[in-house]
Amino acid sequence: MLVHKYGFGGVQGRDPHVKLRKMRAVGVTVAAFGLGLVMANSASAASFSWGAYEGGGAGYWQQDPGADPIGYGDAPGDSIAACDLSADGWGIEVKLDVNRDGDIDRKVSTRGHSSPYCSGWASGNLTEGTPVRVWVTKVKGDTSYHPVWKDGNA
Repeated sequence: MLVHKYGFGGVQGRDPHVKLRKMRAVGVTVAAFGLGLVMANSASAASFSWGAYEGGGAGYWQQDPGADPIGYGDAPGDSIAACDLSADGWGIEVKLDVNRDGDIDRKVSTRGHSSPYCSGWASGNLTEGTPVRVWVTKVKGDTSYHPVWKDGNA
């Protein structure tokens, strides 16, 4: 039978440090998982696309200048774009609410264009870290249908 080298142990034959090592391993795993969540949330809040309700198109938020996700080469930073991907009679309108205060500061739309069509980018420099809300809405004539939104930061 195994006995700890110092002759003590709660359960005979078990190393009393095993529990401490297991607790450390659990702590390191939890910390790594938490860091992964923080990093994933930070990355996902940078630039994103957000689909219209029931599909048919999407709105885009481009936090920093870089590769254009809708295929126009380079995209400016702090900008929005709209893409209508379905010939269903509905267009896509994207609005930007800087500071999430309820005031619409920028708007782009695919109204009047045949699908598939993506608008150009509406941009303007914002202070880093400024909170923004990107609204994506299906539109037809004067009708707006079920706006959806996603928050991000400049």
